[in-house]
Amino acid sequence: MSLARRPASELPGDPAQLRLVYSHGHPAVPYEDEDTLEHWGVSIRAYHDEEEECAGGCTEACQQLIDDGSEVGWLRLWRLRDYTGVDRWMVADAQSGDLESIASAILHDGEYSDAFQETIDCPVGDLLIVDRVFLTRPWRGFGLGPVFAAEAIRRLSGGCCAVAAEPGMAEWPENRDEVSDAYRATAKAKIAALWESIGFHAFHGGVQLLDTSLQEPIDLHRARRQDLEDLSAAYRAHLEDRPALPEPAVTPPAPLAASVPAAPRQPPPLAPEAEAEPSDGLAAAASLSDLRRECESSGWSHSDRATALAVAAQATHDTDLRQLAARIAHMHFGLRNAWTDALTFPGRRFNVHLFRENPAALGPLADLWIYGSNLNGRYRGRSHAVGGDCQHAHPLTPDTERMTLAELLDLTTFCEWNGPSCSFCHGWSGQRLTPDQYTHYLTVRAGLSR
Repeated sequence: MSLARRPASELPGDPAQLRLVYSHGHPAVPYEDEDTLEHWGVSIRAYHDEEEECAGGCTEACQQLIDDGSEVGWLRLWRLRDYTGVDRWMVADAQSGDLESIASAILHDGEYSDAFQETIDCPVGDLLIVDRVFLTRPWRGFGLGPVFAAEAIRRLSGGCCAVAAEPGMAEWPENRDEVSDAYRATAKAKIAALWESIGFHAFHGGVQLLDTSLQEPIDLHRARRQDLEDLSAAYRAHLEDRPALPEPAVTPPAPLAASVPAAPRQPPPLAPEAEAEPSDGLAAAASLSDLRRECESSGWSHSDRATALAVAAQATHDTDLRQLAARIAHMHFGLRNAWTDALTFPGRRFNVHLFRENPAALGPLADLWIYGSNLNGRYRGRSHAVGGDCQHAHPLTPDTERMTLAELLDLTTFCEWNGPSCSFCHGWSGQRLTPDQYTHYLTVRAGLSR
């Protein structure tokens, strides 16, 4: 699916260089409806490249754009929390008619309706509502709205069983007399199709739902990211007055740009190419190659890419990755996820059942380090992996829980308290296997298959 409706040459800047800034505030002690309905604002901002000199020289206004950027759009989302003891429909109704309209289609007597429970695979948890998506006129017509909505949903939908939206006309033509029923129906159909491109489906009363437990929204989100990268490549090709290439050169290492980007630079020096990694993605042999490839095709800054690669090179089988991750915590989320994914693997790739019945077979795998958001079951809900492999995955931080695989297998109640395991990541990530660990794992797996 191509994003562009208008040609890329009409873009006011590189769309891949825009930044989404999230905001949410609440009193230390929530009052009235604060605990049930949370407001999240997302500002879409363009920044001046601090390494680029404007024609005629930069001014104080340029410095303002370097520091704070300028808003080119925004999103408004609401999280309607469950289990607060308050009627969620009444809270939504008190906030706005639009939220009430969505709540009426989904809730019955303050609980999820039968129709909702039949539609959503696991109808337990909060509800995220996408209320408004707005772009200034120069940025419209390129299909960017759903892309930014998908990015916001990815970050704000943790713990939500579904995301709801009610697509409607956000702007009217100058002559409202032109808005006939047919005009309105056509406009809504086009908008609904855009939402479907990121995983929404028609529900009731004009409301659309996205089921967060499904793989489809993840796949569509990745496809839309690729569309955005293609649109960005077409825009950069236009600036250089050349045809777009299937594999464009590395994006300039600017933080974010509101004006014409500087000429592309060469990627940072990278470590020698490692051997190809086994297809199951468990071994550590090529983890730096994974990260290298991500860096070569990204627009992350030159210094951040070099630092991430250098920090990753310091990891050994017994390194506490949480400490290394703290050194890249300030970097772009995409680079942090790529770094984490290069050094870990999700539990779904590892057949832990080989060792649950016979822990003595662990051998060198007994000391394999495991990371997860809730391995010990201290918190309500499931445990999830780290990195970007799972839509519910958590970032790797000092708060991430860590234990050995032997210790995890000793937690006989892991599956009991955790409920149904996360179908995407199985609730944990493992540190990439050393050659000895990987050989032992293949040997045990081969022995079982005989």
